[in-house]
Amino acid sequence: MPRNTPAGACSGALLAALLAAIPAAAQETPCAATSRGATCNLDASGSLACAYRVGRDLEFNLKRVATPEAGLEIARSDPQGDYYVEPTLVSRCALVRYGQRSFAVSGSNYVFAAVSGKNGLVYRTLRECRLAR
Repeated sequence: MPRNTPAGACSGALLAALLAAIPAAAQETPCAATSRGATCNLDASGSLACAYRVGRDLEFNLKRVATPEAGLEIARSDPQGDYYVEPTLVSRCALVRYGQRSFAVSGSNYVFAAVSGKNGLVYRTLRECRLAR
């Protein structure tokens, strides 16, 4: 018959704590989720267009990428969902943030992704996005 010793009880508590932390560890950062959900192609006019599907609640497009007229088109964005995008470009960059659903898991309002209107790439900081070519 197995004995329940203090060491055994501790390892069981540790295992329970680790299993409880798995959902928090499984939450993708906005940068990782946006990079994974990005596709870029030439549109009918010959300009670069990029589509982004991030999580369950965010879908947006960057049109005329690499031109001064780069524009943001939002198909779905819900601040109460898992991710959302700011409605306007900041220095030709779209900012993707955790939504309320993910914020409860991640605990950080300062983690975001910056998507460049200059090249369609996803960056971890607004500074990197501003300096992109």
